[in-house]
Amino acid sequence: MILVARFYALIGVAMLLLGLPVIALPAMASERRVALVIGNSSYSNAPVLPNTVNDARDMAASLRKVGFEVVDGVNLDKRGMDQAVTRFARLAQDADAVMFYYAGHGFQFNGENYLVPVEARVEDEISVQYETTRLNDVLTALNFSKGVKIMVLDACRNNPFVSQLAKRQATRGFAVGSGLAPVARAQGMVIAYATQANDVAADGIGRNSPFTAALVREIEQPGLEVATMFRRVQKSVYDATGGRQTPELSLSLLGDFYLNREETDSDVWRRIRASDDPEAYRDFVQRYPASFFAVDARTRLDLIERRATEIRERDLLAREFAEREKALLERVERAETIRQQAATDLARRQSEPASAAPTVAQPNAATRPQAPAVGTVRPADVAAGAVRDKAERERLAQEVARRERELASLETEKRRLADERALLEQAMAARMGTLTMSGLAVQPSLSLNAPPPPAERSLTDRPAGVPAVVAPPAAAPRPQTARTQNPRAPSAATCSEILLRAQLGELTPQAKEQLQLCR
Repeated sequence: MILVARFYALIGVAMLLLGLPVIALPAMASERRVALVIGNSSYSNAPVLPNTVNDARDMAASLRKVGFEVVDGVNLDKRGMDQAVTRFARLAQDADAVMFYYAGHGFQFNGENYLVPVEARVEDEISVQYETTRLNDVLTALNFSKGVKIMVLDACRNNPFVSQLAKRQATRGFAVGSGLAPVARAQGMVIAYATQANDVAADGIGRNSPFTAALVREIEQPGLEVATMFRRVQKSVYDATGGRQTPELSLSLLGDFYLNREETDSDVWRRIRASDDPEAYRDFVQRYPASFFAVDARTRLDLIERRATEIRERDLLAREFAEREKALLERVERAETIRQQAATDLARRQSEPASAAPTVAQPNAATRPQAPAVGTVRPADVAAGAVRDKAERERLAQEVARRERELASLETEKRRLADERALLEQAMAARMGTLTMSGLAVQPSLSLNAPPPPAERSLTDRPAGVPAVVAPPAAAPRPQTARTQNPRAPSAATCSEILLRAQLGELTPQAKEQLQLCR
């Protein structure tokens, strides 16, 4: 057993070191919520209710969305209602929060409330006891939970059994009232009535009753404390019915409770406001289109998208200039290689010693002419060699001069390309006010401010003995107009962020001072 315990301990330590999730203890498990939802409409011995089934189904769907395990049923008879309450009571035993919702006929009899199954025939006291479901039985099921208990009753419709029971009131000692009687509240319980005690609620003409329609709508709002939520329901029902119906709330909670525990728009905005992820802002605008922060989210999204577009354009421009600069560098290297070779050949030609004058045999009048001696150079050959040597030297000198003119032309093209790039950078920076290409590592860089590549030699470096060749004057570089900048001024990227914060109203005193420098 000791070895097993050590083994699991080592696994836990390894998972912590690797950042993997560790299985939580049962005490740390998430909150467990259970709800019972019943909606009765198709009554056999009472008027059919038009929207109670819709009320129950919509309520069950809303509770499931906020984390409740729902036991639900519609058009239940007495046995069906008893089975639903029994199943709910078992699930409620270890639940942290429980809720009961009922839509249908209900009435009070001798100060006690009863819920009416769809097949019930309520004629006398005996049928009340054995054909209906006592609300106290549901309260008993709720009390199996040690957590928050919520009871919601949209059952205060006009009672069709009042007249039948009232006929027997003269001979029997019981009382029949309109609506539902007040329920004795217990600690940790919330009881919400569709209308005030002993009053009748409206069925409504839409899909839902006014009370359930308002309740479902408010449950969808995250971050509402239960008391605040029901107060908003009260106001909605009062306004929708023109003051004819006012829900009643009985609350006995020691702390706060939230039906919808999802993040509010304020919570989400606080979490994403400093993010640069556009998807976060798109999701926020989609989830909270009417939020107070939606305008800020759209502003931030627009700036991020503009920045992304500018970055793409900047990268495309950088690649284009990199390709052009690379091609220009290759041309410079080829021209420099050819010039160096021509200059070397010319230097070698000029460094060669002049050929000694050949000895020419003089004719003797006393002797007969003889054939020239072996190795003797004729004057015609000497003259031809000198002409050829001179022509070769002139050709090499012209080649060197032509290559130097080509290099000078390439230097001019380099300056023109650098000027074009600077103008495009300025235009792009003026459009966004933030982005320049100066931060990009573009290789090779042939800008005027960059050092020349190692392989490239200056045009004035000639081998010893090579005559200087006058090249056409290169075009003078255009004067660069330097803007006078405050040495304390922040960088363009910093100014961009400060301007963005200013639009969102998030400037600190230090940022406000920097904003003045940016301007």
